[in-house]
Amino acid sequence: MFPGALGDLLLALPALRLVRARHAEARLTLVVASPLLALAGLVGIADEVANVDAADAAGFFGGELPRWLAGGPTLYSWLGSGDATLSARLARVTRAAYFHRVERGPGERHVSSEYVRALGLVPASPEPAPARFRPPTSALASDLLTRLPPPVLAVHPGAGSRAKRWDTAGFVQVANWWRSAGGTALTVAGPAEAGETPMLGPPEAREWPLPDLAALLAGVALFLGNDSGISHLAAAVGTPGVVLFGPTDARRWRPLSPDVVALQARSARPDGIDLRALPAQRVIAACQRRGRPHDGASP
Repeated sequence: MFPGALGDLLLALPALRLVRARHAEARLTLVVASPLLALAGLVGIADEVANVDAADAAGFFGGELPRWLAGGPTLYSWLGSGDATLSARLARVTRAAYFHRVERGPGERHVSSEYVRALGLVPASPEPAPARFRPPTSALASDLLTRLPPPVLAVHPGAGSRAKRWDTAGFVQVANWWRSAGGTALTVAGPAEAGETPMLGPPEAREWPLPDLAALLAGVALFLGNDSGISHLAAAVGTPGVVLFGPTDARRWRPLSPDVVALQARSARPDGIDLRALPAQRVIAACQRRGRPHDGASP
């Protein structure tokens, strides 16, 4: 059971794959929150995906248990570590139960390493392998990409927290640089940006299903975004990118991908990352190291 959000799941994926390897002959059910159901079936670890938000999940606290807890399975749960009543109930109906916590806040090691160590394992290298998976085919993504002049820069200016968002003017400057050299800038918007006016105008991919969004991100030349689940999704499908960090520590929370540059702002404020803390020219320079509209493009 892993009730975390998109970024949490992708950061925990190397650890979840170790659980899969530890029980290679077992049938594995991955239980996630509703928004992640379709994506969880694509990451290659589970025989079955179940919904932690479904009506039968009320059985955690009393009454009939969910069917995927029938038969006394071995349980690895990132739900219940701080709830003695819930963890005791789940322990009684399982063959063995191991409780962990979804990582939050500061720490000494990268979050993916923390998830691995929590399982009682020590990674062979200081950092787990990248949390890569193959995106599905998507007619929605293919249709949009065929209509956009390449190369395409996908920009995700949102984040779950206002403090994590870079100044809008910075994203506009990067998009204008990319367009001035002949590329297309595409805005990606998730649930956290619901109701917000499109920052860059069309084209825009707004609140797409995660499998379609994964396919779209896999087809662009470069990704630029804040510290968010969508940024981790872009890295997971192998897209070169630049991810911006303000209040969170990039050394701990960056996507584990050799194709992604993580930029740490010089300072952070509750209302976001301003251009003095992270100048647009610094971001453009990082984008040039990972991808450019064509050879010779310059800011």
